[in-house]
Amino acid sequence: MPHMRVYLDYCVNQANAGKVLQSLRDANPELSAQLQCLREDPSARNLDLSSYLLVPMQRLTRYPLLIRQILQYTDPPTSTPDLSVAPRLTLSLPTEHAEHESIANSLACAERILEEVNETIRDREGRERLGEVSEELRIGKDRLDLTLPTHHLGPRRLLKEGVLAKAKSGRKLRVLLCSDILLLLNESESGGLYRVPLPVHELEIYTSRRYARSEDAYIGIHRAYPRGGETLVLPRAWTEAIVLAAAKAREGIRVAVGDSQDTEVGSGPIAIGVGMGHVASAGSPRASADVGNGRLGVNAAS
Repeated sequence: MPHMRVYLDYCVNQANAGKVLQSLRDANPELSAQLQCLREDPSARNLDLSSYLLVPMQRLTRYPLLIRQILQYTDPPTSTPDLSVAPRLTLSLPTEHAEHESIANSLACAERILEEVNETIRDREGRERLGEVSEELRIGKDRLDLTLPTHHLGPRRLLKEGVLAKAKSGRKLRVLLCSDILLLLNESESGGLYRVPLPVHELEIYTSRRYARSEDAYIGIHRAYPRGGETLVLPRAWTEAIVLAAAKAREGIRVAVGDSQDTEVGSGPIAIGVGMGHVASAGSPRASADVGNGRLGVNAAS
C-alpha cells in the first residue's frame, strides 16, 4: 500500500477545503446556483459537493474494517506439525500462507496510516486553537504567542481543553493542557489569563481527602504562586492526561539538556518568554522577572 499516504495531505486539509468551498459559495451566487443544479442531477444522488469532499476521508476510516473482515475469513497459517502424531494428508494451496500474511500486513498499514492522519489532524486543529487563544492573551502590554515552538519540546501541542472548577470557591476556569504548559484562563466573555502559565514538567498532583472516596476519583492540583497557591479539582481523565504530559515533558527536557546538567529538571524557577511563546528555565532573577515578576515557584501548596 505504498500510495496510501496521499490520503494524509488530503484529509489534513479537508476541513479547510470545506471552509473555502463555503466562502466561494457565499461570495459567488452563480457558483452556488450551479452547484445546486449539479446536486439535483440524478447521477449525483442528491449529494452536495461538500459530501463528495468527505468521501476519501470516510473511505480511509473504512479500510481497516474491511480488511479486518477479509482477514477473519482467510485461513491462518497452519501450526508446526506434531511429529509424535501420524501425519494426515491435507490439501493446502501454496499461496494461503502468503495471502494471510499479506492481508495482516495490509491491516497494520491501514491502521497505522489512519492513526497518523488522525494525529496530524489533531495537531493542526490544536495549532489553530492555540492561535485563537493567543489573540486574547496579554502579559502587560505584550501578547503571549502560543503557536511558536518551545525551547526543548519542539512545536507546542494542545493536548486537552475544558472547563474546571477551583476546589474552594467553585470558580470556573477554562484550562488548556499543552505539551509544556498548563494554561488557566478566565471563563468569561473577556477571557484572558487567570494566572501565569504553569510548566507541565513541574506539576504535582495530590489526592485530596475531600474527594478520596469519590466515584469519579477527583484529584486536586496544588501549585505555588508568588501570591498563594491554587487547587483545581480534576476528573480522572484530566489527571491521567496531566500525569502523562508531565512525564513526557520531563523526559523531553532531560534528553534535550542532557543528564550531565548540574540542576535536575524542574528544580529551578520558570520564566514565560513574552512574545516568544515558550517556557524557559530562568537562569537569573532578571530572566524570571520578564513577566512582571511572574516567576513560578516550585514548592507545592498544601
